[in-house]
Amino acid sequence: MKLLPRALLLLCCLAANPVSANDDLPVLGDPTSALMSADQEYRLGRAWLRQLRGQTSIMSDPLIQEYVESLVYKLASFSDLKEPELDIVVINSREINAFAVPGGVIGLNAGLFLNAEDESEVGGVVAHEIAHVSQRHFARRYLDAKKVNTAVLAAMLASLAVAIAGEGEAGMAGMAATQAGAIQAQLAYSRQNEREADRVGMQTLASAGMDPDAMPRFFERMLNEQQFAGDPLEFLLTHPVTESRIADSRARARNLPSPPMSISPHYLLVQARLRAAFIQGDDQAIAYFERYRNERSALALQAARYGLALSHLRANHYDLARSLMEQLADQYPDELWFRLGLVEVAVDEENYPRAIEEAKRVLKVSPDDYAASILLSKAYLRSKQPAMALPVLSPLLNKRPSDPHIWDLVADAYGNSGDRVRALHARAETHFLRGNSSKALQQMEYALKGAEDDFALYSKLSGRMKDMQRLSEEEF
Repeated sequence: MKLLPRALLLLCCLAANPVSANDDLPVLGDPTSALMSADQEYRLGRAWLRQLRGQTSIMSDPLIQEYVESLVYKLASFSDLKEPELDIVVINSREINAFAVPGGVIGLNAGLFLNAEDESEVGGVVAHEIAHVSQRHFARRYLDAKKVNTAVLAAMLASLAVAIAGEGEAGMAGMAATQAGAIQAQLAYSRQNEREADRVGMQTLASAGMDPDAMPRFFERMLNEQQFAGDPLEFLLTHPVTESRIADSRARARNLPSPPMSISPHYLLVQARLRAAFIQGDDQAIAYFERYRNERSALALQAARYGLALSHLRANHYDLARSLMEQLADQYPDELWFRLGLVEVAVDEENYPRAIEEAKRVLKVSPDDYAASILLSKAYLRSKQPAMALPVLSPLLNKRPSDPHIWDLVADAYGNSGDRVRALHARAETHFLRGNSSKALQQMEYALKGAEDDFALYSKLSGRMKDMQRLSEEEF
């Protein structure tokens, strides 16, 4: 992953807009639409996302995913995005970074949550990335770089997907082969682009009731830490920060409303959950959280006990993990994460009746809870009740048809229920969403052969296969 920072830096630069004397003039209409429509941007971004999913490690933790989506959509609702249709991914990396891709793909590294001091700092980074999307920086750069055609831009994004996945040399070689001159031109405009994203993002942050000073505060800390880092911090390579940029953003923050100081309990739980997963060694994770068992802050203590329970679960200390989660669930009955923690303990120790009972308990209180639905379906599948998992998974698919993790579970449910055709279709969807179009189309062919006697199903699968073929032709 050595070249990941350079890859993401170039991705951010693809969104850059040129410096000109007319930057502050109002734009009548949207001139970018004539060259690249919002739909084209959307398809380009989703094609890139499929490639990324197939080439790098993306977290599938349902609790982390649900929290991150809630945060991003909260900020998006206060942004310039109109009816935002976003795809949000959490990269399984301890490095600090975030990125935005044309058409509304937002990526956040797990390391961002591990290192930000509070939710507003993460919110500042998220709002900055949303601004890249809402201001259509990619299309605006494309409008300026008239010699760069869509195929070249797609090839650049393809090379970036390879580089992010760790194939740095191949990715950079592909980048150079597409158009090195265009990349250099885009780099020259990155500062202007970043300043605009700061300005728009800080307004979004303040409108959402979060601390606008969190953005310059986070930038400043990253810049200070850079002085003691051996290698350049990934965040600073992808988001160039200078003293003047910090001063400018701090001045803007002073002119924006600042909310009363508050601590997000879910943010602390997210941090604890990620630390329990990322600290190397079971004993080290347990020791880390043991050091914080006497926290004076009730929320900090709650998070430390939660992290300790997860660390014991990771070490297969089921009795200790269950005892800690039960204490938390009893003390904080309104916090569903602790009930979900009991589900996780029960699933891991193969106590599936307890897991199903606890998951249903959460769903009774919160019927649409994504994490509870995922965990319940897993408990049904592992207890050899695939037919019970399907009614749980179907509503999730309706809401999240581009989630490969759900399609994986659906494939298992159909396969273990003896429905080979639908299992093949589900497998095809997982391959397609992870960038393996050839494998997906092969699975669809097998599914079509099995559905020849079912006209309705055959027609549905045939239509979907044509969609896959059409979309795969747009891939790079």
